Amino acid sequence: MRTHAPSPGRVVAALTTLFAAAIVAGACTNATSAPSAVVAIAFDTLPYPAVVAHDTLRDSSGKAAPLKAVAYNSDGNVIEKPSIKYLALDTGVVIDAAGYLVANTRTSGTVRVVATSNYLQSVTRTIVVTLAPTKLVATSKVSDTLFYASPDVAATNITAPISVKLTGDVSGAATPTVGFLVSYQLSRGGVVLSASDSTVSLFDDAGRVSTVDTTAADGAASRKLRVWANRLPFLSDSIIILASAKNRGVAVAGSPVRFVIHLRRKSAR
Repeated sequence: MRTHAPSPGRVVAALTTLFAAAIVAGACTNATSAPSAVVAIAFDTLPYPAVVAHDTLRDSSGKAAPLKAVAYNSDGNVIEKPSIKYLALDTGVVIDAAGYLVANTRTSGTVRVVATSNYLQSVTRTIVVTLAPTKLVATSKVSDTLFYASPDVAATNITAPISVKLTGDVSGAATPTVGFLVSYQLSRGGVVLSASDSTVSLFDDAGRVSTVDTTAADGAASRKLRVWANRLPFLSDSIIILASAKNRGVAVAGSPVRFVIHLRRKSAR
C-alpha cells in the first residue's frame, strides 16, 4: 500500500485552516514561512489496515513498515525529512521515533494514531489489532455457473459473492482474523487477466472495480464477477478466480482458494 500526497485542493484547504489556527495562536509569521516549517500534515494512508498482536505493523509484502505522513510548507511544497512524531491515542501499542508501531500488549480491538509536528496534528487513522491468520477457506460455491444475458444487462450479468473466510487458531478454535487483505486474481485458459480486462471484472459491494478486499469482523472477504457479455470472446467460457492471503509475506494455509465460474449464454425465450 502506497502513501499518496493529497490533491492540490486538499492542500490549499488544509493550509488555509492551519494558517487561521496559527494566527489565533499568535504564531510567528517568519517562522511559518520558512521552507522547513510544517504548516500542513497529510496522513492519508497506512502501511496495512491491521497489525498482528505482539508484532510490528507491516506492509502487504510482510516487511516491517513505519507510519508515514507527508508534511508541507507554506508554499505547498513537500518537506524532506520533516520533524514528525506519531502518537497512539489508545493503549496497547508503542510507536518509536522512526514511526514503527508494535502491538505490545493489546491483542484485539482498534487503536487510533495521529501524526504531529509542533502545534499541528493530523487527522486520526485507525489500525486493527488482530491475531495471526492460519487458514483461508471458501465460504461460497467453488464451482458455479453464470447464465448471462446478451445483449449485456448489468443487473443480471453479475455473480453472487465469491467469498472466503480468514481465521487464526485460538486454543484449537478457528477465530476470525480481522483487517487482513485478501487478493483476487482472474484467469482464462491459463492466462492471467489484467485488472483492466474488458470482458470480465471483479467488483466490490459499491460496484467499483476491485481485486482486493479487507476481512471484516467475521474474517470474511468477497468480490463479485461482472461479465461484459457484448465483449466475451466465446459464447461459453470459464473463468478461474484465485483468492489469496499472506502473513509476513508468506501465503496463509489454504491459499489460493480456487473458484471456477462457468459462463453460459442465457437461452432466448
